[in-house]
Amino acid sequence: MNMKRIVLAFIFVLLPFICLLAQKTVVWENPVIGYTCYNYISITKVELGKEKTSLYMSIIFPSNAWFRISSQSFLETNGQRYAITESDSIELDKESYTPSVTWKKDFVLHFEPLPEDTETFDFREGFDKDGYSFFYIHPQGYRVPESPVPADFLEERLEKEVFQGRVFGEQPATVHFKALNYKKGMNAEIDVSYFDITNPNSSNETKIYLDDEGCADFSCEIYYPIRLQFTMGTTIAIPRLAPGEEVTILIDMLRDGNKVIGYKGYLAQLNKDTDLFLAKYLGRMPKFAKLCEKLKTVGDIVVLHDSIMLACQKSLKDITEISDYSKKKYIDYELRFFSIIAEECDSLFHTQEFRNYVFRTRPECFYGDDVDVCADFKDVASLFVGTEEKGFGPDFCRFVYSMSELRSGITNPKPLIEDTNLSQLYDKVKREITESINRRKDGLDENIHYMELIDVAPENTLQFLLDRNKGKVIMLDMWATWCGPCLMGHQKLAAVKEELKDKDIVYIYVTSSTSPYEKWKEMTADISGEHYYLSPEQFDALARHYNSGGGVPVYAIYNTKGESVFQSLGFSTVEPLKAGLLKALK
Repeated sequence: MNMKRIVLAFIFVLLPFICLLAQKTVVWENPVIGYTCYNYISITKVELGKEKTSLYMSIIFPSNAWFRISSQSFLETNGQRYAITESDSIELDKESYTPSVTWKKDFVLHFEPLPEDTETFDFREGFDKDGYSFFYIHPQGYRVPESPVPADFLEERLEKEVFQGRVFGEQPATVHFKALNYKKGMNAEIDVSYFDITNPNSSNETKIYLDDEGCADFSCEIYYPIRLQFTMGTTIAIPRLAPGEEVTILIDMLRDGNKVIGYKGYLAQLNKDTDLFLAKYLGRMPKFAKLCEKLKTVGDIVVLHDSIMLACQKSLKDITEISDYSKKKYIDYELRFFSIIAEECDSLFHTQEFRNYVFRTRPECFYGDDVDVCADFKDVASLFVGTEEKGFGPDFCRFVYSMSELRSGITNPKPLIEDTNLSQLYDKVKREITESINRRKDGLDENIHYMELIDVAPENTLQFLLDRNKGKVIMLDMWATWCGPCLMGHQKLAAVKEELKDKDIVYIYVTSSTSPYEKWKEMTADISGEHYYLSPEQFDALARHYNSGGGVPVYAIYNTKGESVFQSLGFSTVEPLKAGLLKALK
């Protein structure tokens, strides 16, 4: 009897611990996410239980916007996958909508239980490259260790000035991207852009994607050394490129902020200096915005510019770990302040008087709204006029101005350029543009119009489009090939166009060089209507007319008298567009 009592008492003592162990659930509040492409969806909590693993999630979208979670979603750790089993507050594979007031939707996803000793895992929404995915999920407070930089990226070679004599190259410049800690399915997107002095109206933007091995290559045809700007998440880097040269850029997917950790190849040391310079210098720039309140005349702007120059020189003195060569290259970052001045004193900055002054005395500021472009101008100018101390010569300024006119549709801006190299470059580019336009025109359908070099002044663009379709109802759609809401609008409007196909309605679609030409031509084949590929100036003139701020899509509807009856920015549903068309038909 005594032994029985002892056993029962022992069991009684252990029972709470046994039950607690059986029911124990590990909770990660606000888990650390190593990498994701999506800043509008988050994992707020993770519960690791015996029976299931639960992910508490929130998504923030515009009011009444839909999203969908795939029933093929899974968790992955140590090479093993754990399938989704159920969900709370949403139905898998069905469209769910954000509330009209909060714009925020909370929901819970439940999966097969992860192992008890799980320290990190990934969440994958199926295998679709557009699916929501989160990699390297860790408990709150986890600090991601920094990956060591490979030895071949640590070579310190201080390159000499190699820009001179490298103006005209016949071979493409090449960039190799290599990502550490990359996993298949990250689908990392890299936005790449560069400025071409022969095409001052375009930033030559494109997108590339890391492959399954975390690698990507980019090549561009350039005439002279350039800065390549690329972004991936919060990463912003501006490595140097030159015709016939290669540079390899090493990225760590788990680094916060700037993910670039190394360069090798062309001007590797200078590229490292540049990244360090931007990180240390741009964060401490003095603020001059309040001074703009005192500006009354063009002369005031000139005086302020001189004071900004002195302040920037002073702020550079204590940056000792960067070469003088790199400092010299970026001493004109005071031009960034001119963008501030432009915003605060628009009426002064954009006067013809000031622009004439700038062109005559400070030509490096001629395109002063974009500091990166200005920096490129200075580099290229040094190739033609010798040294930066000499500044921009009149030939170079005339060259840039004439190239801008040529790209804007003025077909005969033959500049008075005495410099032989510049004159030859101008003639070569003009021939290439003419040949390209002729090839494009020959390959276009009757309803597709390439207007980049048509002699239509930007301010007359809208009237030109309206006059071509006098007496008809017109719907104007400003869009871009890369704009998701634009494409959604095209898809949803197709049914309305079919319903109103017997009505005398002209659908006019306009875009510009921000949409890659070949992609535009391909996409327009499936969109009925009139299509126009405008010059940047023509497109910007329309944007100013509709006060869109450059955003797309923009919709405008006109009745048979040419009167505006509807205008909107953005796309949510097709009903307002249909109502506008019906109103115009009355």
